[in-house]
Amino acid sequence: MVLKGNRRGKGNRIGKATGEGKGSEEGEFRSKSSLRGKIFCKVLKRQSCLDVHLYSMLRGWRLYVLLVLAFHGFYVNLQRRMTIAFWLVKLWVKRVLSRQSARGSEEQSDAMGEGGAGHCSRSVARVKADEFREFVNKLRHCPWQYNESEHNKIKLPLGDCCNARHMLLVTQENAPLGHKLKFETDPSRKIEVTENIYRMLPKISPFLGKPFRTCAVVGNGGILLNSFCGKEIDTMDFVFRLNLPPLNLPHDIGTKSHLISANPSILIKKFGRLFESRKPFIELVKGYGSAMIILPAFSYVHNKDVSFRALYSVEDFNLENKVVFFHPEYLKNLSSHWKEMGVQANRLSSGLMMVSAAIELCNKVTLYGFWPFPRDPEGNAIPHHYYDNIYPKPGFHSMPDEFYTYTKMHSKGVLYLQVGKC
Repeated sequence: MVLKGNRRGKGNRIGKATGEGKGSEEGEFRSKSSLRGKIFCKVLKRQSCLDVHLYSMLRGWRLYVLLVLAFHGFYVNLQRRMTIAFWLVKLWVKRVLSRQSARGSEEQSDAMGEGGAGHCSRSVARVKADEFREFVNKLRHCPWQYNESEHNKIKLPLGDCCNARHMLLVTQENAPLGHKLKFETDPSRKIEVTENIYRMLPKISPFLGKPFRTCAVVGNGGILLNSFCGKEIDTMDFVFRLNLPPLNLPHDIGTKSHLISANPSILIKKFGRLFESRKPFIELVKGYGSAMIILPAFSYVHNKDVSFRALYSVEDFNLENKVVFFHPEYLKNLSSHWKEMGVQANRLSSGLMMVSAAIELCNKVTLYGFWPFPRDPEGNAIPHHYYDNIYPKPGFHSMPDEFYTYTKMHSKGVLYLQVGKC
């Protein structure tokens, strides 16, 4: 009995001791595991901190490199395309003209100095216009000299893309009988050169000979009033005019004309689509002597019929004038060219079309009457045109970009921009 009890006690003691040993081992293992875990967590935290720090450093350097590259690209582009002074001028021109076109008729009355609630906005516009006028006055008084190399930089790309000598007009040579002309604004629409259309066209382009020595492109801006530029304009070898202007101020605008653009919208609004008001149209055209009248008959489908009626009217009254048509391919290529050069517009103005042709066809080009502001360089109010104060439809042309282009070409000696009195 004693032995059994001793054995049982011994066993209990052994079991107890064994249990205590196991518990102490488990506790020790847990404490070591906990310590390892803490150390591991600290290492992880330190590693994650290092990773985050390294990532932030890399991100900072990446942003720095991107900023440097962006600034470098901007600077190179700025140097390539324009000077800093002209960049600032372009911004001012765009702001002033965008304000004017947005305000419409209200802006016109403000610009003419009428009183009323628009006094504050008028004074702001006046400050910006004063700054731009100061720039133009400085530009006017700088010595100007024709630069043939700069002229060729503009002329040669125009010749490559558009080729005014051969393609300015639709002729029997570039549109033979049976040829299908694509409309400029809708190439999916075509018109076949029938015998009737073929008869309307000149045999060859009238511009295939030597370039004209001196040319004038006469705009219709109110800046021409009291300019006394008529005599100077009439000394030019070739004179371009825009949109069937009245030649009622010979002292300011001259009398000589060789190529005159006609917008079909003028024929529609002013001359009743040439159904009933043909005589006023004929009287106007008769005053241009033997000048050619050029229309964009194949730009829009709806331009065709009224343009053909203009030709029939001139023939019916046996006038000296010839009615010719812009080649739609020329106008399409010209629009693409100027868009690449930064002129963004729904459609190029007649002025830029004629200036582009003059740069190709003439040795020396002078612009008159190009001034899209309601005040002259001295701050005097002037009408939009020398014959009326009707503004064009806002947003259709890009006058700020176009006028900026003229000032830039003037500064480089490509052409001469006459502003103010001659």
